[in-house]
Amino acid sequence: MEKKLEMVKVFNNKYRINYNDSDYTGKLSIPKLGNYILDTAGLHAIELGISMQTLAEQGLTWVMSGLHFEFFDMPRVNQEVLVTTKISDCSKIACKRDFIVTGPNNEKIAEVSSEWLIINTLTRRPVFLNEVFPGVFDLIENNEKEIEKYKHLRFSIQNPKMSATRKITYSFIDINTHLYSMKYLEMTLDMFDLDFFKNNKIKKADVNFIKEVLYNQQIEINIQNPEPEIFQTEMTVEGKCVFRAEFETSKII
Repeated sequence: MEKKLEMVKVFNNKYRINYNDSDYTGKLSIPKLGNYILDTAGLHAIELGISMQTLAEQGLTWVMSGLHFEFFDMPRVNQEVLVTTKISDCSKIACKRDFIVTGPNNEKIAEVSSEWLIINTLTRRPVFLNEVFPGVFDLIENNEKEIEKYKHLRFSIQNPKMSATRKITYSFIDINTHLYSMKYLEMTLDMFDLDFFKNNKIKKADVNFIKEVLYNQQIEINIQNPEPEIFQTEMTVEGKCVFRAEFETSKII
């Protein structure tokens, strides 16, 4: 690896919020914030010489196994946000990446933690990180304040409050030809009506990507509300769980 790792331990990228990045309030939407996060991770990987394109030449690719979001106050259309990312920890097969998103006055918009694997595109099995990404452990940059990590969600939905089915079509798939990660969030949020968002805001979200969903598959979405401010989502394909998420909400005063 030719680049000096110490020069790219921390990576920043700016985004201007366009109208198609906002929700009905004119504020940045959660899935679009997720797009910024993924884009910044991809740009950092290019700087490190371990981009999706580089991995593809070896029959490998990056996949994400989970996310934890904590939201503060979302910015509005035409404002700029700065996304800062760093690798905060690694195991033999998993890389933890943290993000801090700040607004135009350096106010904190969101904190996000994530976990990533490199998999073989034929076997769909993870590979050892340091065999593909030499020096990865030297990139670990600890935070002054630990960002909350994403949870492995274990619930099962028996009596859903809301249910729907969706077919995975062309616009849902990404460069890996499976369901794009932010589409899971979009489909979940689409289950709620507009009045819900007028009266509630999402404070935290944990997201688990469990199994790939492919083009033309039928996905079943179920949501339960085990506590007044907690909503849990489970998505299945042919009865097998492929995705779980948990949202912590609060009333808008």
